[in-house]
Amino acid sequence: MRVWIRTVAVLLLSSVTGSGLSAREWTDASGTYKFDGDLIAATEDTIVLRRMKGELEAYETKQLSEADREFVKQHLEEKKTATNPEEMQTWTGRDGYKIRGRVIGYGRQSVTLTHERGKTTINKKPIEEIDQFYQFMIPKIVAEYDDEKVKTVEDLSLWGRKLRGKQKTFAVDGVLMRLENAEKVAVPLFLFSPEERDLLEQGWDKWASETTREDEKRREEFLAQAAANEYQQQRDAANQRIQMMQLEMLAVNAGIAQIWEVVLVPQPGVPARPMSVMVPAQDSQAARLLAQQRYQGFVAGAVRQVSF
Repeated sequence: MRVWIRTVAVLLLSSVTGSGLSAREWTDASGTYKFDGDLIAATEDTIVLRRMKGELEAYETKQLSEADREFVKQHLEEKKTATNPEEMQTWTGRDGYKIRGRVIGYGRQSVTLTHERGKTTINKKPIEEIDQFYQFMIPKIVAEYDDEKVKTVEDLSLWGRKLRGKQKTFAVDGVLMRLENAEKVAVPLFLFSPEERDLLEQGWDKWASETTREDEKRREEFLAQAAANEYQQQRDAANQRIQMMQLEMLAVNAGIAQIWEVVLVPQPGVPARPMSVMVPAQDSQAARLLAQQRYQGFVAGAVRQVSF
């Protein structure tokens, strides 16, 4: 019996995916099936877990054991009382530009442009008064749906003159994002880089379908939000790891540390195979300690120096 709703495809870097050793054990409602996973996000109806290999899977809470449902309930209660503000996210556009905003689901918006008395307005607001990202996005929407020559706000003004006082409305579908000024904006999927678009559009077709119920739409929005959060966290962790590796190599090149190969053996009950890892350290004992800190659930065995 498989209890997952659908797998959320997340683009994770292999160097930072967790080993799952600290994952919680979950049980289905019948008490027959058990599976491990870290709780990434939850609503009253759905949870998202990171499984052993780093992939995300969604499960309905009604399919979980009573103890697991109580665990999720307590998690949601703690979340309600949390005072930490939501952090902004940074996304990459298809041309390399950066998009600042937090993914909160999917959405549809109408964008109406007019050009009167020498000024371009967006939904009756002068373009210079809207959010900078919105200013950046509107020319690209016009270029995509009407005139590919429009690339800048200046091009948009020239394009607007052709309207001769008439309105032009574009239906914008895509990812709903909360900008830094708290405004909610539907950002077309075509604006994102191919890698990030693949991630964000996983649930789009189902959300946009006329046959999809409202509760299913909310679930797709929740799953998109959870996948976006996980992607951002893993990318940040990868960047930190790369910076740490660079510092470590500087220490090795300066003769402050050496590279050691450490054999790691999984502790009893840990579903993993022995493996060898490379760590920088001043001596073999420090190498053992560092390896065990990085790979919890393993015990350090043989150690040998591989750089001199």
